[in-house]
Amino acid sequence: MIDYLFKNLKGTDWELLTDFVSPVFFEVVPTLGMAKVFGSILKDYSSAKEFKAVKSEAAATVAGHVKSRDGKPIQLVDKLSEKISIRDLGLKERQDFGSMVLKIYFSQLFAGHKTILDLRSSAFNGMTEWAPKPVFYGWTPEFKEGLQKLYSGFYQGDDALFKAGLEKLNLSHAESVIQGHFGQGSQDAVTFSLAHFKQSLHAVFVSCKNTKTRLHPDFFGLGVYLLCLYENLEGLNCPLDVRSAFHEAVSK
Repeated sequence: MIDYLFKNLKGTDWELLTDFVSPVFFEVVPTLGMAKVFGSILKDYSSAKEFKAVKSEAAATVAGHVKSRDGKPIQLVDKLSEKISIRDLGLKERQDFGSMVLKIYFSQLFAGHKTILDLRSSAFNGMTEWAPKPVFYGWTPEFKEGLQKLYSGFYQGDDALFKAGLEKLNLSHAESVIQGHFGQGSQDAVTFSLAHFKQSLHAVFVSCKNTKTRLHPDFFGLGVYLLCLYENLEGLNCPLDVRSAFHEAVSK
């Protein structure tokens, strides 16, 4: 049934999600758990009342952790007042925008209760407005804790914390793959590539299959979130300071 639903995404605004699925995916994520996550996202999509509450929380999170150049937070709106293509602007403007999107990504994972997953380029009007579709998800506490430890350990240079995050997520077997995905160095000039992301994702799935490890169902929600992020940042075609964005998003 899940496979059928994914096929029906072709030709829609969410066709990019079909790239999330590889033949190995369905072998390493518990079917019932994934169906529950997918069903939750679909249910939430039709709940205008709940999305209004989630947007209100996200607006408060963004206001507290993400600031634009003029010091004002991006506004969460129902519809963009106009469409500005940030990709046509200069390098500094694209880098500022990319940094803002990264800070939204991290701040929601650390400060929010539920996460709006729609970070696609089409949801933004430059650095002034964000009009996401009602696609959001509430992580289970153990998954969110593992993810926070993973990111904190990596960007703070704390190897023990990074490994603890991997263990919490049941991904210790894929440490080299995930390290390779994050990359080496200071992470202050990262260029985002959907192709690289998909290759890393597939390698994680294969590692799970080879070690007979099952992924947490919330990994599906994370995949949606990351795909939206990468779709947006790949189009900027510029290096971004991910480490600084992380620290600014979680340290306030």
